[in-house]
Amino acid sequence: MKKLNIKQIITAMNATTTAPENAEIDCVIHDSRECELHFNKKILYFAIHGEHVDGHDFVQNVLSIGASFAVVDHMPQSEVDTQKLIFVEDTVKALDALGKYYLKQFDIPKIAITGSVGKTITKEFVANVLSQKYCVHRSEGNLNTIIGLPITIFDLDDTHEIAVLELGTNHFGEIKALTKMVEPDIAVITNIGESHLEFLESLEGVFREKNEIFKYSAKETFKIFNGTIKFLQNHKGEMQYYSYGFDDDNDLVVRDIARVDHKYLFYVNDEKYFIFNDVYHNVLNAIPAIIIGKRFELSHEQIQKGLAITPEVGLRMEIRENTSKKWTIIADCYNANPVSMTSALEYLQALPHKNKIVILGDMLELGVDSQKFHEDIGILVREMGLRRSISIGDLAKFYKFITHYSSAEDFIDRFSDEVFPEDAAILVKASRGIALEKILERLVN
Repeated sequence: MKKLNIKQIITAMNATTTAPENAEIDCVIHDSRECELHFNKKILYFAIHGEHVDGHDFVQNVLSIGASFAVVDHMPQSEVDTQKLIFVEDTVKALDALGKYYLKQFDIPKIAITGSVGKTITKEFVANVLSQKYCVHRSEGNLNTIIGLPITIFDLDDTHEIAVLELGTNHFGEIKALTKMVEPDIAVITNIGESHLEFLESLEGVFREKNEIFKYSAKETFKIFNGTIKFLQNHKGEMQYYSYGFDDDNDLVVRDIARVDHKYLFYVNDEKYFIFNDVYHNVLNAIPAIIIGKRFELSHEQIQKGLAITPEVGLRMEIRENTSKKWTIIADCYNANPVSMTSALEYLQALPHKNKIVILGDMLELGVDSQKFHEDIGILVREMGLRRSISIGDLAKFYKFITHYSSAEDFIDRFSDEVFPEDAAILVKASRGIALEKILERLVN
């Protein structure tokens, strides 16, 4: 992180403080536990009101163990040196404002990516391709929220030539805020599907929220979208809009997809590419990287070299093996909605294993139709004729599988690996809140 002084910080956030204006910071955190990880840094701590804890309760502690200053929206109850406090009306909005200010210090292209599913792996493909020619900063992990995105922005430094940033949401207005923070030169929507319906209400609501990345980008922003998104069909062929997909009416057409061993071969406007990946729908997730690579004048060889790097996205269609049992375990425990669940099941069905098994948990934040979405997935699973179907969680009971566990811990306590045959492909999928990653060690070992 480049150093910022107090004068810059209070100006960016419209804040007040008695701290000396020439004092500097070179690290920003919002989790008090990270303070000791940056003991050699001049830390600025943001006290955020969380769902379960209030960051203001930790201000005294972080200042005592090394933080230089704390951003607060009220005076902490514990005694602290007031010269180390920076006062704002809202600490989250202040964090966003500082993130936007910091990003403006860099005159580099900014690429913003959103979508119901696939945005993280698309981000990785784009960054991997561009890294063949440029020094790229990419969003770390899943830091794509109102709080997470500015934290990853602060990792930018003068060596970076391009920023590739992921924008996530589960409430109306968040993509608007993130887009205004980033002000992207290129914006990407990977797809629109039933996700976060508890807050976004409907498929149309999901689109309205995701489309804010286009709506609040500048007119000259290059806007890339998956041509299957029905709500964006009217933009095909428009200036500054660029669609991709399987149909001939797209600007970039994907053809002749073929799976060979553990890679997919495909043609893009008569150019041949491949990705080392077992998941069919990741072909489309790789396409924005080709479009953007060409826009930044990478050669076909450079683009292909970047695509050949396997994206590192933990707990997303991650393949693990139990060699003694001859089990292939597909761990997809990071997120789940009807779109990603259907894609994962299609992937499982295409595998050559003699026995196919699913362990499915709740799909969270699907709103009033949550039961129906689970019932529909249950019907799909039964039509597949799998060897075993197991459900875990409160909502998962609506899959109506014969075998059900109340939680991951319940599964671990009661499961016997003797019930699964050898030569089995086992899909483990649920929303992150169900914590199905806990059962992976039991299955692998």
